[in-house]
Amino acid sequence: MLVNPLIRNGFIVLGVLMAIVFFLGLKDVPTTGGDIPVTIERLSGSRLTDIHIDLSWTFSDTVAVVENRGQPIPPDVVQELLGNESTPTVISATWQLDEKADLLRLFNANVDGQKIDSEIKIMLKPAGQVRVNLGGRQYNMSRNNFIDR
Repeated sequence: MLVNPLIRNGFIVLGVLMAIVFFLGLKDVPTTGGDIPVTIERLSGSRLTDIHIDLSWTFSDTVAVVENRGQPIPPDVVQELLGNESTPTVISATWQLDEKADLLRLFNANVDGQKIDSEIKIMLKPAGQVRVNLGGRQYNMSRNNFIDR
């Protein structure tokens, strides 16, 4: 059976165009899986929300605030941060991130408005594209607009 050359050439051109669109479109497809590193730029202006409860960490350019919507911060987090069994509702501190060591450093801390002098160090590692592991918990990371405390 003879195929009209115009139709045959049209299919060839269509095939070439589809291949070009396919290969050019691949660069715009987001990668799935994998960790996105936690950087100072990514952390500043973000909010980390525990994947199970209302516990959150809010980061301005210089200050991190840990709170649990007016409820006491969970004992495991208090123990990890303060090394005691107190029941604070808000912990705020100046923060620095050592990106190479995946270490969050907190200092000039206030616990329910009372200053503490000790420096706090806690591991902060990526956990995929939108989550991070901070200490012993996992948090969703999102951009946040808030007032620096």
